[in-house]
Amino acid sequence: MKWIALALAPIVLAAPYTYPFNPPPPRPTVPTFTYPTKPPVTTPPPVTTPPVVTTPPVVTTPPVVTQPPTSGALLWEDQFNGNGAVDPGKWGFQTGRWGASSGEQQYYTDSQSNATVAGGALQITARRENAPDGKGAPNNFTSARVVSFGKQSVTPPVRIEASIKMPRAAGLLPAFWLLGLQPGGEFNWPSQGEIDAVEIPGTNGPSFNLHGPAKNNANTDVKTGSGMNPLSDGFHNYRVDWLPDRITWFVDGVAQYTVTKADYEAKGGNWKPFSGAWPHYVLFNVAIGNNWVGKAPSSTPFPQTMSVDWVKATRIS
Repeated sequence: MKWIALALAPIVLAAPYTYPFNPPPPRPTVPTFTYPTKPPVTTPPPVTTPPVVTTPPVVTTPPVVTQPPTSGALLWEDQFNGNGAVDPGKWGFQTGRWGASSGEQQYYTDSQSNATVAGGALQITARRENAPDGKGAPNNFTSARVVSFGKQSVTPPVRIEASIKMPRAAGLLPAFWLLGLQPGGEFNWPSQGEIDAVEIPGTNGPSFNLHGPAKNNANTDVKTGSGMNPLSDGFHNYRVDWLPDRITWFVDGVAQYTVTKADYEAKGGNWKPFSGAWPHYVLFNVAIGNNWVGKAPSSTPFPQTMSVDWVKATRIS
């Protein structure tokens, strides 16, 4: 009855297993005779060749290179050759106490003592001397403000550049800059727009600035700008690439600063004066003292001269 006992034995469920699986031994039996058998033939497991994975070649996207605008047709220029007065077909003067409201100390004249062409350059000289209006110290300075107003102007897209040897001393502010010819508002600052290609404030290095109106108030100045360390003495190339949606400043061919329409509007400015809505004229001057650089101290020697070797305007694309 052994088989009955085995049949009635409780069924034990094996626990789950994982490969490799070792089956339990067979139930014991009592064989009467065992036939000899051939040893089992072991079939080796099939060799699985892993699939060849073809990795697609890495596609390298070349970086997007923003090319600077290319120079095109020459619009106008002045090489300042010869000697004597400036070319009246290209330049005029703004005389008097321009800048007095911002603390400037000079009186601008049209005298060749303050502005002349000599040695192949425009020479603008600031002097400590009695001014034509009779004002004494601390306003006893003369200088010149040479402008292309009514003569020649620029509109974007344009490259305006000049080779200039700048004076650098406490209380000075020599500049190469542009002012907007806003229709009916040619002297309405800041709504006309001002682009400072370069200023040298006191003993500091070149400064690059933009002045224009606020979006909601044409009389509010929205300024943005940058600067760099002082340069070596001698002539340097100062340049502005002016496009309808951006302005970039260069020194000796190296970009130093860029302002975009979006940048300026983010500061609350109205970009219209710089969009090409109206042209701008060119100015060269040496200011003395203002609210930015302070009054010219007695230790600053005079005369002080800014030399402009050449200036030119070129269409760009």
